[in-house]
Amino acid sequence: MTTAAPRAAWSRRLLTAGLVLAVVCAFAATTALVAQRNLATAASTLLLALVAGASAGASSAAVVGPPSTTTPAVAMTRWTAVGVLLGVAFAAAVLGGVGALLRLVLPGIVAQVVVGAAALVVVLREAGVLGFPLPANPMRIPADVPDDDEWGEARTGFALGTGMRSGVPGGLASGLPHLVALALALTVPFGMAFVVAAGFGIGVVATVAARPEAVDGRWLAPAAGVRLLLALECAVALAVSMTVTVAGHVTPGP
Repeated sequence: MTTAAPRAAWSRRLLTAGLVLAVVCAFAATTALVAQRNLATAASTLLLALVAGASAGASSAAVVGPPSTTTPAVAMTRWTAVGVLLGVAFAAAVLGGVGALLRLVLPGIVAQVVVGAAALVVVLREAGVLGFPLPANPMRIPADVPDDDEWGEARTGFALGTGMRSGVPGGLASGLPHLVALALALTVPFGMAFVVAAGFGIGVVATVAARPEAVDGRWLAPAAGVRLLLALECAVALAVSMTVTVAGHVTPGP
């Protein structure tokens, strides 16, 4: 259960951020598809990768759980943010490395169909059309990770960045991190994986820093429309990036 007034306020805050990302996504997608210059297309593709990651990161951190004495709310400090960025870089290296091996044996068209189908399912789930739990670790802060020192804060951020401890039950967890992970493993080039990861880290850091505390011991989740907007942005950004890459519009410079 969630509380109506705080949920509406949090949804409006996320909606504002989502609309900004939507404008950036629309501009970058249009430029990437119609620009004739390789430099403009490459820059737009990088921007789309950032948008895809940021949308997924914001969605993953948008659900706020009620704090308790054993699982206090995460405070986004400087060292927590450093831990998040290290975590996403580690995840990008692992997924990008696995993807580089998979692409040696998996036909590109098969990978694109799998990611496209997954994107459709995730968008429908975020819209509330489909309902099923996702793999998630509901533990937010393990007991052995202190939050009163720099090392403890960095470890907490690392856990957030890698998704090892989402702090959200599978029924409330966003599907966008799973979609991005699948795309990194199947379709996103190794170097571009770090750009997507950087966007994801920025989305997590900004959302955790901005989100309010849950009240009355209830879960605080954004409205379905906000989650759908973030899902559409992520899916469109990934789709256009794949389209441009497959079409060979982005070519290395001399």
